[in-house]
Amino acid sequence: MMTYSNNQAPTSLEEIFGKSLSSGKLTHCDRFQIRNALLQNSLSEEHQDIINRLIYNAKRGRLSLSD
Repeated sequence: MMTYSNNQAPTSLEEIFGKSLSSGKLTHCDRFQIRNALLQNSLSEEHQDIINRLIYNAKRGRLSLSD
């Protein structure tokens, strides 16, 4: 399991996915961690799928972007 962090406790992409789908919100911190994961260019196929699902849900309006 790959974890990403900024100034808060490390959060895995799996945790971001579960938290955001249950709350319906994708926070600025979550987006920052996802961006960092993408920039590292070492994502597994599973993690790429998680990010794709988050993007899909945001495009469909199932996730709102919050600060």
